[in-house]
Amino acid sequence: MATPETLTLADLGAGRFQAGDFAVLGDPVAHSLSPVMHQASLALLAPGHAGLRGRRYHRIHIAAWQLPEALAKLRLIGAGGLNLTVPHKTEALRLAQERDLSAEDCGAANTLAPVPAGWKAYNTDGAGFAEALAERCGSGPQGRAVVILGAGGAARAIATACLRLGCASLRILNRSADKAEMLAGQLADARVSHGAPSDPRVPEGAVVVNCTTLGLRAEDASPIPAGALQGAAFVYDTTYGAHRSALLREADSLRIPGCDGRSMLRWQGALAFRIWTGILPPLRAMARALGE
Repeated sequence: MATPETLTLADLGAGRFQAGDFAVLGDPVAHSLSPVMHQASLALLAPGHAGLRGRRYHRIHIAAWQLPEALAKLRLIGAGGLNLTVPHKTEALRLAQERDLSAEDCGAANTLAPVPAGWKAYNTDGAGFAEALAERCGSGPQGRAVVILGAGGAARAIATACLRLGCASLRILNRSADKAEMLAGQLADARVSHGAPSDPRVPEGAVVVNCTTLGLRAEDASPIPAGALQGAAFVYDTTYGAHRSALLREADSLRIPGCDGRSMLRWQGALAFRIWTGILPPLRAMARALGE
């Protein structure tokens, strides 16, 4: 299936985005595989669902300062639903006219659905991660030690889900100690600790989750020092690409199982699609489209 082109804010006034269409907004966004998996599911669903016929899923490059205008234009056009990626998740929550608890709890939105007043914010990242983790390593975060690398919107969503589902402990590692401490304070749970990647202290049997952007590019270094993964039970890197990230290559060298973020991408996208349409899309078709 051909990879769709990337639209810009200017394209929204040129008829290239139609009422009922869906999109992911980000900066960068050219790497996103969301259109590929959603187009695959739309192709299968459309014959049996008249309301989905002719609808498309786009990739739109939107800089941070353009987000308010983009959301206003897309609502005016009649977009069927939106996904948000870096750097828009926190600002999208602030701009939304309504908020679901899934977004309120983690302070970030990765999904917007149209409502009469404008947009309603949701977050499917945490639930998507839990489903993907259970699928890839046999069980979710329940009873596990979890180490999260990063302290942004995705980290908070995943941390919130892990705590809600009963993880044994949660450690947040971030280059900015202040951000790690702030997130730990916001989570307000005795199971949470924080530190710097240079002092990882990965517990034996832990699930390590990379929520930083290190791994998006083939040349990116690992977000934690070599050898720090020793003792981990599973490594989940939420980034993905044609390459295998340095973090996953390190896990491979230590014979620790791990995976990139495509399964989480699929699950969070499927849950978002259900919010927009009431339909859980075909997960196997999405997985094939993603090359899982």
